[in-house]
Parts: sequence; C-alpha cells; structure tokens
Amino acid sequence: MTTLAPIRLDRNEGARPDASLIASLIGSQALFREYPDEKPLEAALAARFSVDPERVVVTNGADGALERACRIRLGPGAELLMTNPTFEMFPLFAGMTGAVPVTVPWLGKFPREEVIAGISDNTGVIALVSPNNPTGAVMTLDDVGAIAAAAPSALVIFDHVYGDYADEDLTLAALDFPNVVVVRTFSKAWGLAGCRVGYAIARPAVAFRMRDAGPPYSVAGPSLALAMATLERGDETVRSHVARVREEREDLTGRLQVWGVECPPSQGNFVFPSFGGRVTAVRDSLAEDGFIVRRFENPLISGSLRISLPGDTAIYDRLVRALARALGGAR
Repeated sequence: MTTLAPIRLDRNEGARPDASLIASLIGSQALFREYPDEKPLEAALAARFSVDPERVVVTNGADGALERACRIRLGPGAELLMTNPTFEMFPLFAGMTGAVPVTVPWLGKFPREEVIAGISDNTGVIALVSPNNPTGAVMTLDDVGAIAAAAPSALVIFDHVYGDYADEDLTLAALDFPNVVVVRTFSKAWGLAGCRVGYAIARPAVAFRMRDAGPPYSVAGPSLALAMATLERGDETVRSHVARVREEREDLTGRLQVWGVECPPSQGNFVFPSFGGRVTAVRDSLAEDGFIVRRFENPLISGSLRISLPGDTAIYDRLVRALARALGGAR
C-alpha cells in the first residue's frame, strides 16, 4: 500500500515553477562556478517598478531584506513598533539588535490611530505587514502614509510579500513616502520559495545602507538566474495562479461561514478561520486526511488555523471534503 505524501498547506507557497526554466539552467557551469551577481536582477526589478536600480536590493528571501532593514535602524534602547499578530520574525529581528518590540493589537479593522499613539522618541522601525500574515487583513495607502508622516525619523517597513494576491498592489504608491521601504519576494505568487530570492525597494541612501548590512553574494547564482528567467517570461502564469487562488479564497470563506465558522476576509493566499475550542480536533482531522495546516501559539489567535490555498482544483476539492469531515466530526 502506497502512502501519499502530506499536502503542506502551512507555508503559503505559491504556484509550481515551470520545469522547462529549471532544465534550461542545468547546462550553465558558470552559474555554479562563479560568484553570483545580483545587479542584473536588481536592474530588471527596477525596470518593472519604474525606479532607479540603486533603489533595489536583492536579498536572501524577504526575511533577508526585513532583517537588514531592522539592523540599520535598531539597537539597544530602540523600539520596533508592530501589530499583533503579525509576521513572527519581527520580534526575533528586534531581539537580535537589542531593541524592544512594542505591539498594538490588530484584529479586524487596521488600528491606525493606536499605531500612531504607540510612536515614541525611541521608535526606530515600524513594521507594517499587508496583507497581514497570518490573518490576511489589509491596511490602506492612507494608513501607511499617516503612520510614515507621524514618524519621520523612523524607518517604516512595508512588508508586501502577499501583495500579488491583494485587491490592490500598493508597492509604487507606498514608495512616495520618503521613510518607507517596501519588501517583496519571489517566494509566493512567483513560486520560487526554495530559491530564497526577496528584495527591497527604498530611497537610495536606505538601500545603500541595507547593502552594507548584509554579506556579499547572499543569494546563490542558480536562484538569481531562475528568478531572472521567471521575470523575463512574464507574469501570465502568475496572474492565472493568483486568479485561481482568489476563487478558492472566496469559495472557502463562504463555505466556512455557511458551516458556522468565523472566517474574516483575507487578501493573502490563505484563509484564517477561527475554530475556537474545536481547533485541535479540526487540525488533527485534517492531518488524518493528509493536510498540514498552521496553528499559532499566540493567545490572541490560538483558536485559528492558517490554511494555504493550493491553487489547484483537485487538491482544493479534497481540502473542502476534508474540512467538511473535520467539522462534522468536531461538532
């Protein structure tokens, strides 16, 4: 009897990359022998977003960009202001510099005024994640602008790695604010999580410091080449994948609500339903059906599960059936 590998819906990975692109790189010995050069990809990304290449910094995943941005503005006595819940690496980045995390609860509407009230003379970095991970909630451009204006001496990190799945891509508009750095990635909609290619777009002076804050050659040559080849092929595949994920997101949100499960709107490639006291039973039932989903220890959201949307009709149909069984068995 063959045991099927579990389907991982806990890591928000995107579409499968084109196998032909991967095959095309195998014969290039230079990719493996020579030290990599991020500049061609930075130039291509700059052209895509109509900015100067010196404003783009390619890093080892989006995490690399976030860490560098924190390192250039944080230190002992400084504060990193962020929402709760949010991307769980931010408190770790603050701790690595000796800075203090300051949190503002965000469940429901974005708490703009509360975030602004949390700004102090010690605020070095403000972390804004939209669509938020793990909830999928979003903020508006006015939210970003108001916070940036309220903290002109702080660096505002606008983590927009799920922006491809959102109703509105705020990348270019957010760059109009001088103290904002926008972070994006190839790991989600572009389907290259294993390549670890992220990037930041910032003012030239900030980008220069971010380059100096990390090691040279931080992204492997084959990863850079695959990201470049994917970018050059165009975003038709990405648009198709995003459209499918958005269909699944709307459908699953509606089904969960009909089943009596609170499922707030999400603009990521995942949903974040709240199962309350049934959360462990639902998670374990899904695991028995071969699906791994994510539960968080954060007490604010411990009753919720983050479920990545597969972007695949057959897998999605299996997921719906598995959830129906899980909820039936957990009631």
